[in-house]
Amino acid sequence: MGRTSKAAVEAIVAALELRMNMPAVLIGEGQNSQAYALGMSILRVPRHAGAMRELVRESEILAIIGNTLPVPIPQTAIQEVNGCAVSIHPRIDGTILAGLGALSPEEQRWLANDLADFLRALHGLPVEQFTPLATLRPSAEWRAVLQRFETLVFPEIDAAEVGQMRKAFEDFLQICDTLPRHMIHGDFGTGNILVDGCRLAGVIDFSGCDIGDPAYDFASLAAGLGEAFTGQVLDRYMPDPDLRQRMAFYRSTFPLLDILDHAEHGPADERGFTTSA
Repeated sequence: MGRTSKAAVEAIVAALELRMNMPAVLIGEGQNSQAYALGMSILRVPRHAGAMRELVRESEILAIIGNTLPVPIPQTAIQEVNGCAVSIHPRIDGTILAGLGALSPEEQRWLANDLADFLRALHGLPVEQFTPLATLRPSAEWRAVLQRFETLVFPEIDAAEVGQMRKAFEDFLQICDTLPRHMIHGDFGTGNILVDGCRLAGVIDFSGCDIGDPAYDFASLAAGLGEAFTGQVLDRYMPDPDLRQRMAFYRSTFPLLDILDHAEHGPADERGFTTSA
């Protein structure tokens, strides 16, 4: 896989016989995939093999969730083009939440309440129905992450920071198998939250969805919208009293995960789907 070119996207559209009156328009790109608008549909193209597997897994999970959540979520279909799985779903009305600057304090409270209600509904789904999800113990998953950090990330950062992170992992690994286990979004940042004014209109990109600690979703939210606003969401959500402390640990791993992604997959602008079609 290399950089996703305009020609590659056009080849995908042609192979899927998606007859549109307008070209595919790039509307978003992250570490794992690029999203294109095709009229009233959204096409997501993976940037690497791991992201392709995540798209397939995401589609299986979303089919189970269905319409059980309080706002629309994607209902994806997976199509294969020249050995690459791509995802297609109907466009969800709404705009990406860019920030809170345009919202009054009262409007922020409305949005905070909507986000809390969404997360409560998602985290409350029965976990036993999600067989596509990983079944490793949390300690095994996080030890694997730590090993990847040791190999690819820690040699690139300050030794004092490495020492702090090793201590944070040591403390976390002692408790992580005892933490709450719920369905989580896994990437609950601003880029995946759709709004209509000050109201939540939809949530997208469930490729990181898993069984895990709800604090992870709040850490993602705080990373994008700050501690104060996330505190309003938590006030309505009514979490367990230790959740904020775990949020701090998860947030400390986010920059390291960015470095790890770069080390394992290369720069984001140099990966993507290519085709000879």
